[in-house]
Amino acid sequence: MKKIRTSVFKEVERANKKAEQEKRLKFMWKKKYFEADKKIKKLEKEIRKYKNENTPSSMIPVYIKEIKKSPSRNPNGTKPLGKPRGSNGATKPPPLKIDEVIEATTHHCPQGHSNIKLIDFLTNIFYDINNIEMRIIEGKIGEYRCLECNEIFCATHQNIPKMGMIGPNLQSLIIELKHNFAGSYQRISNFLEDISKNTFSPQGLKDSVHRTGKNLEPSYLELEKEIRNSKVVGSDETGWPVNGEKYFLWLLCSMNIVLVAIEKSRSRKVLTRILGNEFDGTVTSDCFSAYQRFARFFQKCWAHLLRTTYSLAEENKKKDIVKLHRLLDNLFNEMNDFLKTKPPPKMRIKKHKEYEKKLSKIMKYKWRCVYAKGIVKYWLKKFEGEWLTAILIEGVELTNNKTERCIRKVIPTRKLLGGHRTEEGARYFSIIESHRQTWKIRGESPYLKMVEHLRGLNAN
Repeated sequence: MKKIRTSVFKEVERANKKAEQEKRLKFMWKKKYFEADKKIKKLEKEIRKYKNENTPSSMIPVYIKEIKKSPSRNPNGTKPLGKPRGSNGATKPPPLKIDEVIEATTHHCPQGHSNIKLIDFLTNIFYDINNIEMRIIEGKIGEYRCLECNEIFCATHQNIPKMGMIGPNLQSLIIELKHNFAGSYQRISNFLEDISKNTFSPQGLKDSVHRTGKNLEPSYLELEKEIRNSKVVGSDETGWPVNGEKYFLWLLCSMNIVLVAIEKSRSRKVLTRILGNEFDGTVTSDCFSAYQRFARFFQKCWAHLLRTTYSLAEENKKKDIVKLHRLLDNLFNEMNDFLKTKPPPKMRIKKHKEYEKKLSKIMKYKWRCVYAKGIVKYWLKKFEGEWLTAILIEGVELTNNKTERCIRKVIPTRKLLGGHRTEEGARYFSIIESHRQTWKIRGESPYLKMVEHLRGLNAN
């Protein structure tokens, strides 16, 4: 009996030890699970800084970038390649003026026979340029004395620079290489040396570009005043390094003005400095918090909304976020088709009420998944009244695509050159780029307009 009791005690003791061991293991694995979960959430949060539905493609690192097509694009294989049947050909129209005629003739056939006869000439119109030639010009500037007031002064000429040794045509070319092709001053210097055998120091090129930016500053301030009087302004911003610190490039775009500003701040005060505290027009933008309470009307970008819902629908195909994306996409396409007809004001008011009811119905629907609820709460309801402004006001678009296309043109400078080293360089870059893009959307050549501007400065 005593042996049995001892055996039972041992079994109980062994079972208790096993239970304690399992308890320790359970606690250990539970601790490891929470530590791993915490690390995963931290990593996901870090990744979302660089990769989320609202991150511009240019900001996503190459090693994590996915090839993702637009949600509105037709699936592969459903759209035929090439121009639609029956449409006009894409042949370039014949030029109005021929600068040179070259004749290709021969005295022998391919087999070497010389007994040949010319039948006709076949015409082949092509385009070419002469060798880029650097011209070295000596400017003789007349120095005069006024016999009445005894003042000594110098004459001016539009092609003779007042300062430095770079003429207006070359100066405009340097600016195009710098802004349009994101070239560094060292690379531009090498390029000019290759084509002309003349050397220009990178510092000299930089000084000449900065002088141009300084000379353009008064007309830049005029652009600020003009855009303040616009009825519709699109706005977007992106990170912009200046001497290793994080600045922000703001781009505001109206019907015929593009304004670029590089600022330390990403707050509303940048917008109110440019547009004023009570802008009497419509601002088209994404849902960034700075775009609130300073304009009369706002239009939120449907492209941002649909990109977000599309991304969430692709990741959660069994949840009702898929249905929400489909409803919003259908509503957007319907409104976009309506705006293409250029409707009169009365029809706009009627359709606005109709679309308002449809959007309200979407917001009131009892969505189940957290993603659909989040879109309704933090997008549709938070900015209620700012999704259908384009239906009522002529000239307003449902998306901010025009502004985003403009801001995309400056991205190569950030990606290839890493922004700017000085605030002065950033300031002059924004001044010159504002003029270049403004001239471009007005249908003018930035190169030729810059030459015209520089000649005007030299002549005054």
